Amino acid sequence: MEVKQIGRQQHKNGYLVSMKKLIFIPFIILLLFSCENSNRTVENKKVTKTKKEEPYFRPDYHYAQQTPDSLRTPEQNALLKKLSIVLYENLAVKDNKMVFNLNEKEFVAKGIPVEYYELVQKDLINNNKFFKENNYTNVDSILRESNKQIKDSLGL
Repeated sequence: MEVKQIGRQQHKNGYLVSMKKLIFIPFIILLLFSCENSNRTVENKKVTKTKKEEPYFRPDYHYAQQTPDSLRTPEQNALLKKLSIVLYENLAVKDNKMVFNLNEKEFVAKGIPVEYYELVQKDLINNNKFFKENNYTNVDSILRESNKQIKDSLGL
């Protein structure tokens, strides 16, 4: 009889052990999968974060407009005036989007560093995105107003 009792206890213990395994193993598998997913999420966040942290201005280049007016050199003022004139003459609106009518070579040929061309392109992307997201349908009048302000400030 004692053997049967031991057998039952072993059976009960065996049953209990298998129940513990039955609950414990899926829990471990779930834990492993959730860790794997969280790692992917962290990697995705890192990629997104890196993209968002990309500086708007190139960190290795000093842009003239970042210097206060009172501290600008005559060369910086001349560059900014030239840039304003080039923008005034070459910004246009096509299909309710702002476009720039010079390619990089033509822009640089006007005596303006390529870093400013890159900045103009970024500004156009951002402006057009803003116009689209906010359903602006009068981009041409916005550009006309902007050009009027540039013309007045430059005395053109």
